[in-house]
Amino acid sequence: MSGIVGVVTPGNQSASNLLLYGLYALQHRGQVNTGIAMLDYNKVVVKKGTGLIQGVFPDDGTISLPGDRGLGHVKYGEYKNYDTHQPILPKEFTIRGVNCLISVDGNILNRDFNLYPLTLNLSGALVSAKSYLNTLHGAFAGIYLDRYKMIGFRDPLGLKPICVGKLDDGYIIASETCALDSTGATFIKDLEPGELVVIKDNQLEFHLYNNRLQKKKCLFEYIYIARPDSYFDQVSIYNARSNMGKNLFHEHPTEADIVMGAPDSGLIAAIGYAEASKIPYKDGIIKNRYIGRTFINPDEKTRTKDIFIKLNPIKEVLKGKRVVLVDDSIVRGSTSKRTIEMLREAGAIEVHVRIAAPMVRHSCDLSLDMPDASKLIAHDRDLEEIRKTIGADSLHFLTLEGLKDACQGTDYCDRCFSGIYPIQEIL
Repeated sequence: MSGIVGVVTPGNQSASNLLLYGLYALQHRGQVNTGIAMLDYNKVVVKKGTGLIQGVFPDDGTISLPGDRGLGHVKYGEYKNYDTHQPILPKEFTIRGVNCLISVDGNILNRDFNLYPLTLNLSGALVSAKSYLNTLHGAFAGIYLDRYKMIGFRDPLGLKPICVGKLDDGYIIASETCALDSTGATFIKDLEPGELVVIKDNQLEFHLYNNRLQKKKCLFEYIYIARPDSYFDQVSIYNARSNMGKNLFHEHPTEADIVMGAPDSGLIAAIGYAEASKIPYKDGIIKNRYIGRTFINPDEKTRTKDIFIKLNPIKEVLKGKRVVLVDDSIVRGSTSKRTIEMLREAGAIEVHVRIAAPMVRHSCDLSLDMPDASKLIAHDRDLEEIRKTIGADSLHFLTLEGLKDACQGTDYCDRCFSGIYPIQEIL
């Protein structure tokens, strides 16, 4: 899982600050590594490191990076199926005397895949690029860059998101529309599944390299990964999460005194649940804003420690109350168990947990950096066993039908819920 952004501007302008703004908008997609690489004519200038953006680029550190075009990358961890030693910002290649950069979000599952053939084919003729992209299997979106052109591409099923925008001078390609907003760009379009865009000589060309009719967008992008102010394929992430909460109430109505969300990813669904139920919404927990997303922290010890310092209950809100606690999902169950304990310690007399997604029973080899199935709380437990494990008075999950309805469609990948791969070739 990564956040990627590419910018091209006229030759007399620097693209580095625009890349930095885009990366800040995408920080939620990766908190382990970050980097920016610029092309200054044919010279590559790179700044990268481990940690959050503000640690690698304190203050306005990118101003010193020359170049009118570049790529930025925030990364969660290592890719499972290829090139696990890939740097934070993808490898630099020189092909036919031209320096090239490439950045990929997702997993490409071909056993013999590495970034060099992909870069080589994208650097050449369009027919070669289309032909090579058609050989790739997996969930991926990417950006290629050299001194002459920038190319964005999306996998044939549309599992990973990527969009294109127009800057005052130049163009931007990014994982989410929120990165376009942060740079002041005007949204042009999401790349269609199996589509690529070529930006050259200040002109755009869109080409379908695969016209597969089936689409399987990643449901977890809508549930958890994306920022709520983003849009994917014309669907508002905010509205989708609000509708998840509303559908959750209609499927599992509950008598309670207050509705609250698990910060931060459960808040919008909780507001939707409160609106549908007419039960007052309250902020029952304060989140420490200096702690990142515990789900995407790959280290178990650090993740457990983060849970204890991440959240703190508000006793005045919770004392003597029957609480509906809405969260976006339960993956390992660590955060849910600790949150329920905190609510009870703060005086809640009942805690009814409602999850705005189905049970996550299967690991993901495609769009997510998901734990092994053995570490998923729902993998080998039924509803009652999960309820007892986390200590809730009651527990219910949104159905898959209710989730897809909230996201305004049926063309989604539900691998982590159903166990069904959308790509037959890797079974």
